[in-house]
Amino acid sequence: MYLHCVLILLALFGIHVSECLQCFNCQNINDPKSCTGQVECLNNQYCFLQTVHSGNEVLYNMGCQNNQLCSSFVIGRSVQTRQQNRCHECCSTDYCNDQLCAHREALACLNDPNVDCARLNTLLDVCSDASNAKKICPQFCGLCSLVDGNWAEWSQWSTCSVTCENGTTTRSRTCTNPPPSNGGLNCGGPAVDSQLCTNQLCPVHGNWSGWSTWSTCTETCDIGIKTRMRTCNNPKPDRFGDNCFGDATQFILCLNDPCSYRNGGWSSWNPWLSCSVTCGMGMRIRNRTCTNPIPSAYGKACVGDFNDFAFCVNTPCTFVSFNVHGFNLLINNVNAFPVTVSNVGNAYNTSDGHFTAPVTGVYYFASQFCVYSSNTIIFYIEKGNAAMRSKTRLTSTRGYDGSTGCTSVSTTVKLNTNEHVWVLMGSQYDSASVFQGPTDWNIFTGTLIQQLD
Repeated sequence: MYLHCVLILLALFGIHVSECLQCFNCQNINDPKSCTGQVECLNNQYCFLQTVHSGNEVLYNMGCQNNQLCSSFVIGRSVQTRQQNRCHECCSTDYCNDQLCAHREALACLNDPNVDCARLNTLLDVCSDASNAKKICPQFCGLCSLVDGNWAEWSQWSTCSVTCENGTTTRSRTCTNPPPSNGGLNCGGPAVDSQLCTNQLCPVHGNWSGWSTWSTCTETCDIGIKTRMRTCNNPKPDRFGDNCFGDATQFILCLNDPCSYRNGGWSSWNPWLSCSVTCGMGMRIRNRTCTNPIPSAYGKACVGDFNDFAFCVNTPCTFVSFNVHGFNLLINNVNAFPVTVSNVGNAYNTSDGHFTAPVTGVYYFASQFCVYSSNTIIFYIEKGNAAMRSKTRLTSTRGYDGSTGCTSVSTTVKLNTNEHVWVLMGSQYDSASVFQGPTDWNIFTGTLIQQLD
């Protein structure tokens, strides 16, 4: 019986599950909160709190009683949840205290003893309509656990919306003290408040007035000048405002009837400019101006050319060109072409096969070798110093033909003065493999394209 609870009909129109109550159990105590004794009630019993007057002293009895005995105020809390202050039940019917600690005090009950807020909620579900619940049970809002919202404190005033003259500043508040819940009303009134804020006067930025009319021409004949003006007074800058940007005055030329007809005359020729080339034949130029005098507005311009041209001859340029052929393979594998067709500037040496650059410039070289049938030929054009200890390979070729044929290479290269160029063979070929005929020559040729110093 004390270990298991049964289901009890707690209301007229509903079946609810109730826990077996363990009530505080004390007799003739001065303060109900000081009670620590406990007792477990029967299934048809609830907790009670009874006031006993003993002379001028008020004592309290606490314990269990039957549902039908509603002569005392009933406290609806088991020992797991201690009673609240002023937690009472107005007993109008049996089991009226099934909504324990959620009803009015006995003295505030409705006139009809058969109706209380707990029963109204069962019959009408007043908790689903918070506004009706408040009207029917004005002191009984705890039944529905609703909470009306209340405003929190106002925030600080914001900074003014403008930095000069009149603006607005605002503050706000939130409906969070507490926030509305379970159907409670929201806060009434505005969430934002504003007021006027006044700062110092704004600066006045300057602006141009309209342009004046053009003045009369400064000259009565020939060319003069007209002017017009504007002022920065529309409005005038004030209180550290910006000044106007741009010109306050404009000028235009004005053309009148000629004072006299003054034709232009040539100045003296300026000195000749330098020659267009550093060697050989070139051109040079000199100029003059029509400023002696300058022609008037209606006068004639100078007749003739502003520029004068003349040929100029400097130190003759360096000419370098050679064309040699033949086969004479030296021990260092350089082919010294023995037959000279031309050797302008004498830059090619048939003894050692070296070409020596007489000036710094860009040169062109080409070489060709012919071989007998089923032979291979390898040769390179190289540059370096006279001793061939420091050299750079400029070309490479490998020639082969099923029948007698020739293979050639060519290149351009910048050479400094006294740099050497030669043709180096891949090995010590002999006349059995290298072919030299009346129409098929083994050749080496070169020329200076552009002198650079």
